Amino acid sequence: MQFSVPLRVKVSKNKHFILNMNNYRNTHHRVLSCAKRNFTDYVLNLDLPKKKFDRLQVTYHIYPATNRRYDIMNVISVVDKFLMDALIKRGIIDDDSTKYVVMPKAVPCQVDRENPRIDVELAEF
Repeated sequence: MQFSVPLRVKVSKNKHFILNMNNYRNTHHRVLSCAKRNFTDYVLNLDLPKKKFDRLQVTYHIYPATNRRYDIMNVISVVDKFLMDALIKRGIIDDDSTKYVVMPKAVPCQVDRENPRIDVELAEF
């Protein structure tokens, strides 16, 4: 199963929350709650097959907007947290513990100025 998620989500009419740990640790809890809710809504509204995984391997392919250097795990940590909670809510996995989610991978990819995103690949393990 493959789909894309954004690198930032809207939190108000004119503001976006960039999904990375640097922003996460410095942002007010109400903004974080709004960002997570909007990210979850995005995932819940994706047209995905109704498949339930017993054990899941997830691979993240990161397509940044610029050539600027970034810490891969700063991005993936927040996206993974929000995504796993959304997958539980959607019924794709029962829990996001190591019993159900094994060997997450992050792969940096080329710059995509038109459509910065993270392509997520879910596979049975």
